[in-house]
Order: sequence, then C-alpha cells, then structure tokens
Amino acid sequence: MASQSVEEHAIAITPVLTVTGSVDNPSSARQQGHEIETLEQGDSNDVEDINYPTGVKLWLTMISLCFMFLLTGLDLTIVAVAIPSLTDQFKTISDIGWYSASYFGKVYTVFPLKTVFIVGIIMFETGSLICTVAVNSPIFILGRAITGLGSSIFNAGIGKVLRHCFPLSNLAMANGLIGASQAIGLVSAPAVGGILIDAFSWRACFGINLPLGVLCIILTAYGFSDPIPNPDTALPLKEKLARLDFFGTILVVPSVACLMMALQWGGNKYGWGDTRIVVLLVASVILFAAFGYLQHRQGEVATIPLRVVKSRSIVAAMWYSACCNGVLAMTEYYISIYFQGVRGFTPSKSGLLGLPMIGGLAVSMGVAAAGTSKIGYYVPFMFATSVLAPVASGLLTTLDLDGSVVKPAVLLGFLGFAIGLGQQAPQLAVQAVLSISDVSIGGALIIFGAGMGSALWICASATLFNARLVTEIQSHSPLTNATALEEVGLSDIRGFIGEERLKAVLVGYNEAVVQTLYMPLALGIATVLGTGAMEWRSIKKKRD
Repeated sequence: MASQSVEEHAIAITPVLTVTGSVDNPSSARQQGHEIETLEQGDSNDVEDINYPTGVKLWLTMISLCFMFLLTGLDLTIVAVAIPSLTDQFKTISDIGWYSASYFGKVYTVFPLKTVFIVGIIMFETGSLICTVAVNSPIFILGRAITGLGSSIFNAGIGKVLRHCFPLSNLAMANGLIGASQAIGLVSAPAVGGILIDAFSWRACFGINLPLGVLCIILTAYGFSDPIPNPDTALPLKEKLARLDFFGTILVVPSVACLMMALQWGGNKYGWGDTRIVVLLVASVILFAAFGYLQHRQGEVATIPLRVVKSRSIVAAMWYSACCNGVLAMTEYYISIYFQGVRGFTPSKSGLLGLPMIGGLAVSMGVAAAGTSKIGYYVPFMFATSVLAPVASGLLTTLDLDGSVVKPAVLLGFLGFAIGLGQQAPQLAVQAVLSISDVSIGGALIIFGAGMGSALWICASATLFNARLVTEIQSHSPLTNATALEEVGLSDIRGFIGEERLKAVLVGYNEAVVQTLYMPLALGIATVLGTGAMEWRSIKKKRD
C-alpha cells in the first residue's frame, strides 16, 4: 500500500526515560578514596541514606549513558538510509522490545542493576555485530531483533541507574543531557548513514555501534558503582527466576501481538467481521485478562505489583505518554505521505523536511529540564504540552497541495517543541512518587504505555486513512481506480495515474492525509486527562 511504503523512510521517535536537577544542601564526604555526596531520600514509607557518586566516576557513567543513547538515536533512523527495501520488516522485529519492557523492569529488581544494564548493552552490540556481518535477510532480521531486545533492557533500567547516581532534584538536567544525546543521533542519522555508505558500505551503518558500544561497556563497568544495596540480589538463583514471572510474560506478549495483528489487518486485509480478526481480538482479551488475574494472585512478586498501578500518577503518566507518542508517531507517518505522495518529494528531502520536529523536541526538552530544576515541578510543562500540542496539530490540518514547504516544516518544529516540553514529565513522576526499588518497574510501564500508544494509534489511523483515501479519490476523480491506487508506491503514483487526472487525485490524497491528521489533534487534546490527574510533587523537596 502507498502508506506502507512511507514507513520505509519515516523517522521513529522513541521516548527517552527521564529524571531530574540541584542538590539541596548536600553533605560531602570521602569514602574508599572517592568523593561522594550523602542525601537523605526515600518514599513515604521509608527513608534511605544514599551515597551519590561524584567526580570522575560520575562523569564517566554519564558519558557512557550519553554515548549509548546517541547510538540508539542513530540506530532508530539509520536503517532507512542503509536498506530501505527491508526497513518495514526490521522495524516490526525491533519493536518487540517494548512488548517485553515490563518484564525487564522486573529483572532489575532481583538481579544486580549494573550487571543487567551492561548485559543490555552487550545484547545491543551483539545484534549490531550480526547485522554488520549478515549474509542474508533472515540473519539481518535476527540481528535487528537482538538489538531491539538489548535496547529494551537498558531502556528499562536507565531511570534506575540515574536515580542511583543523582538526588531527585538533579535528575531533570541529567535526563535532559541523555535526551539531547538521543536527539542528536536521530537528527544526524541520515547524514551519518549517507557518509558511511558512500565511504564504505551499508554494513558500516551498524558496525559504527561496535567500538562506541565497547567504550560504553568499559566506562559503565568502571564508572558506575551502585550505592544502594539490593538484598534480593543475594537470593538463590531458583528464587530469583521464580520472581521473574515468566508465565506472566508468556501471557502479555502474545496478547499484545494478537491485538496488533487484529488492528493492522482489520478493515484492510480482512473485514472486521472476518473470523480471523474476531479470533485475534478474543484471544487478546482472554490472554490479557489472564495476565491481570495472575498479577493479582501474585501480589508483591508480580511483574506489575498492584501498589504501582494503583498510583494515580503512574496511570496518568501512562495515558499521557501514550497520547504524546501517538501524536508524534501519526504526525511523522502522515506528513511523510504528504511530502512524498502529495508533493512528490524524494524520500531524502522528505526526511530533511521532517527534521524540525526532532529539533524542536530536543530544544524544548532542554528548556523543560532547566525549568523543572528551577521551579521544582514538572506538571506545569505537561500543561504547556496539553495547550500547545493541539494548536500545532490543528494548524497541520490546514496543509494544502500548493502551499510553501516552509509552512509544514515550521509547524513540525512547533509540534516537536510542544510535545518536548512535557516529554520528561512521566518519568519524573515515576521518580517522584515511587520508592527507589519500584523505579525500574514504573519506568518500564511508561515505556510500555508509550509503545502501545504509538502502535495502536498508527494501526487505527491506517484504517481511517485507507477508508478516506478511497472515498476522497472517488469523489475528486471518479474514473480512477482508488483501490488499485492503494497498492502503488508513493514514488510511482504520478506514473500510474497520468497527467490528465493527476491534479484531482492529488487533491483527494491531500484530503485523506488532512482528515487523518485530526487524530493526532484529538490525542493532543486528550493529554489533558493525564495532565489533570497527575499529582503535584516537587523534586526539590525531600519526601518524609
């Protein structure tokens, strides 16, 4: 389908886990030859004395984290430059990472934080190595799958690593640095990929991860020392494995997979009443219900303990993340269709015109990090997103066939800026309302919510777009076979239609895109539900 071919070149936005900024009267000491800071910090039920690292080891850890997320930013978008013909498959496989995010969040509660985090980096590197030396497509796809799982492991733990490195008041700025690093990777990937392919081959796009990844492993191994002992790491291996809830993971992953397949096929490949679609939806509901029942029975050792999901802020953060990431995912997807299908731009030009959204995102994340550290509250920046994002999305629905390309580029930058203001807030809420032992679980839930938001709304919007495309083309160009047009790649539309009907068909195409862009507008408005439900917690005040 025309919309499917766009995915080959779309830039994926992945939310960065977040945290926050300035030490309130820290007491300094020397311990084992290394400078540390001691700050009393805990949740409402416990008070902990945490020896936060400072000096060389802290900066080595931060450099490692920034490099790692620079690589993930590159990895998210460099595939489209390297092998466009296989990008759809690779993205599908890589995205299984967020399916299992909650499971890896649980892993961090029973195994040493440093060990699990480094294992995630090693898996990411292993997948990159397999991609670099792959001799055929199946091996390459296997490499992408391993890379995605590795990324999921260290994504689930980054919030906890930062929480163990910085007091709550300093986490926003730390996370802002990491978010900026990933944004640099996202923005630079097309240029870096092109240079590497011209100078070497497509393999270099994945080989570049290897030396930098090894450096990250070394820096993390040397620089990061977990200051918070976890008694569960001393449990026997059998007990640790029992706490990992393999059965729960076996239930939730196919539940999500069935839902995704039903949404992708329903109304497109098969009718919604088709037996296959009904079976997939029923299976998804049954598996998810079984997972929920299992979590209830397991109590405190569940993958998702009830004490976490009962938190108003966590539920609000999941909803807010799902909406924000749905806005970004749908906008970039259909703006690519607008640039390539309606305006006839090349994929590379389309990608360049989409960069302002990432640039705006990076800038506003820095602004929000500094602002949150200054005032101590993250909710005001969520309100800013809830106000500005619908405005930006609404303006994007005014795009037409013949307007200046400056307009969509500026509006994309505006939208990125609007979303970026509140992008860190969900993870900051995790840090502020949960005990340190639950941070990895809460962070993993936010990743899961963000991933579900992107995937579900992309599937739903595809159904709307395909229906509107047929209707609009039949309305503006009755002699054109709209159903056949769906199977034509974006670059082939003009040759397939012919000059005499081209204008009318493109008008219909533009109308279908514009009407689909009302979905991110609706989601932007819906973020206000998460914003309004979020508790106001200061990251500058100690919790009693």
